[in-house]
Amino acid sequence: MFNAFHHVAVVVPELDEALELFRDKMGLRVIMEWSSEAEGNKYAAVELADGGNYLELICPVNKEISRFADHLDRHGASVHHIAFRSDSMDELIEQMEDKGITGTEPMVSSSGWRINFFDEDTTLGVGLQLVDGKHENGS
Repeated sequence: MFNAFHHVAVVVPELDEALELFRDKMGLRVIMEWSSEAEGNKYAAVELADGGNYLELICPVNKEISRFADHLDRHGASVHHIAFRSDSMDELIEQMEDKGITGTEPMVSSSGWRINFFDEDTTLGVGLQLVDGKHENGS
């Protein structure tokens, strides 16, 4: 079962400019910033409301390896995916597969969140992700 909305991921060309907008101008609280050389990205999670709803800012810094670089090139700064939280993530993935919605194996991302991505060819082209609500870093 889907328990809640977790985050909306927005791909941006410059993380500092995005933080200036969301943190400095809009007053949203940055809960963490991180980077992953292996993923080719810099990130920030901005809290939208108390209770674990976030805007995840993703900035590709190595276009050769970033899974988000092509999206930025094609669409400019824009939403890449919507993530839902599930306290029964593994069971929900099985239920979705039974209904023809496939995806990646669960993994712990550089954020510390345990996630999976659903295949966009099974979700009408919409980028959807699950975040494990039971994972110790699943905030």
